[in-house]
Amino acid sequence: MSKTFIKKEGIAQSFLARYLLALHSGSRLKTIDELARECELSVGLMQSALKDLESLGTLKVVRRGRNGSFIDTIDHKQLLQFANIDNVVCAMPLPYARVYEGLASGLKAQFIDMPFYFAHMRGADIRVECLENGIYDLAVTSRLAAEQHLKQGNIYIALSLGQQTYAEQHKLIFRQGQEQNIRRIGIDSTSADQKIMTEEWVGGRDIEFVEVSYHECLNKIVSGYIDAAIWNVGQGETLAALGLTTSALSGSESCYKASEAVILTRKDDKQIQQLVNTMLNRDALLLHQQQVVLGQIEPTY
Repeated sequence: MSKTFIKKEGIAQSFLARYLLALHSGSRLKTIDELARECELSVGLMQSALKDLESLGTLKVVRRGRNGSFIDTIDHKQLLQFANIDNVVCAMPLPYARVYEGLASGLKAQFIDMPFYFAHMRGADIRVECLENGIYDLAVTSRLAAEQHLKQGNIYIALSLGQQTYAEQHKLIFRQGQEQNIRRIGIDSTSADQKIMTEEWVGGRDIEFVEVSYHECLNKIVSGYIDAAIWNVGQGETLAALGLTTSALSGSESCYKASEAVILTRKDDKQIQQLVNTMLNRDALLLHQQQVVLGQIEPTY
């Protein structure tokens, strides 16, 4: 068998495996002619690739003559061995909080058999933009940030992780005894969550918005540069030591949505969506995250 044929056979098998990743039991297959044209290889090579996958038990096809061929059973995990996916890159928040470290570590553990990498970057809007532009394959944001892009953008929530998987709890933070004297509130325009919640809290109040980096909010309140900011509250003792206190964002639906992590794909990227469904066990991911948060295991990502 020639090296050229072996190379083309591998291309056909990889193309077919990637196509099949987006299908399920009951899905109708494209004809061999259609697949061969799309792959720009011969019908014989494509037919051989399909037979090879069937013989390995990767899928079972039911052929119904003129009505077409349909998938009876399919093993997506086994398909990944033939899909030749070079790498999968997930855009994540900067790992400054244990909840983010736990999520990254849990994702890495479940994608252990694949070349899986992270791009850590500040700002949900930037992560979504990079995802939509095809720079990355996945992105992690809060549900609140994701929903700002769902209607207009080409994004899809592939997995929702539930309350307090993205942030513990957002509250208004200010200097002790100064709640009635808030005139300047910090806002980081690159943080979709904080921006939305801050604008909701201010409402019609006569309060000035001051552009401040999210990570500098506490220091800016302590120094008096701003009077308050909405922030993800973790250690209350730390705030008290800084002379700061908090007020709950009572009944805020945005606050609840800001605490939930979601994993996003492009809406039209069925292969990556199937990859998420195949590789990720939500309960195991949440357990891993919680163990990192509690200090029971060290994060690895």
